[in-house]
Amino acid sequence: MARRTDGGWPDGSGPTPARRRRRTLPALAFGAMALGVSGFLVMLPSVSDACQPVARPSASPSAVARAIEPGSDVLIIGDSYTAGRGSSDGEHGWAQDLVADRGWDAKIDGIPGTGYVNTGRPRTSRYAYEARVAKQHALHPDLVIVQGSQNDWDAAPSTLRSAVTTTLTLAKEQWPDAVVVAVGPSAPEPRAESTASISDMVSAGARAAGVPYLDALGDRWFTSANSPGYAAEDGEHLNDAGYAYLADRIGAALDTMAAAPAGQQCA
Repeated sequence: MARRTDGGWPDGSGPTPARRRRRTLPALAFGAMALGVSGFLVMLPSVSDACQPVARPSASPSAVARAIEPGSDVLIIGDSYTAGRGSSDGEHGWAQDLVADRGWDAKIDGIPGTGYVNTGRPRTSRYAYEARVAKQHALHPDLVIVQGSQNDWDAAPSTLRSAVTTTLTLAKEQWPDAVVVAVGPSAPEPRAESTASISDMVSAGARAAGVPYLDALGDRWFTSANSPGYAAEDGEHLNDAGYAYLADRIGAALDTMAAAPAGQQCA
């Protein structure tokens, strides 16, 4: 797949190695304490019961390691967070940061207002996540990340859970050699607390599809202490620092999945 983005950096250059180390190390240190990916949980005997059986095997650590290598083909589908709303230029979100940091060849498909159920302002089904996954069938990604979505706040729980399962199952079937990962709602506080039921349903749907779930809410990536520095003016989205932080947390979660002992991952 041809490179679709320069990573969203204003000058198109991407971060320098020193810049990356300065930004990433604090997040990684914190991430080692509470990382929202199930594969990490099973490495700790005291919390191993947090992992639940999955309908189908999740991606192996070796598969994840290959999928996140520099130059990998990556597809990211999400909402306004993936589109970068709230950033200084309105177009630079966590996805653009992560792609630039990792040196991926990426297709970033972020549409504000959308979700697994919510179709956004166009109000047509082709903007929901499942239809957008199907639309990208010609791609050959190594890694597929589906982000969100707090926009599904008005969907019935059973409807949302079913839509998540259907969407992620389609992604796995459409790209059987790819690693598929779901990232849950990741709003700053106090907005984050209102997404608890959404996170629960996305987690349940991902588990049913056998897809790893990165639980930003459950593992408190955003707290009352750090949210003021990471929230955009509207309180609903993230600013530049917030998106850089979210990119680091997701990247650290993927690294942990790649390092997990074989046979000890769950979704």
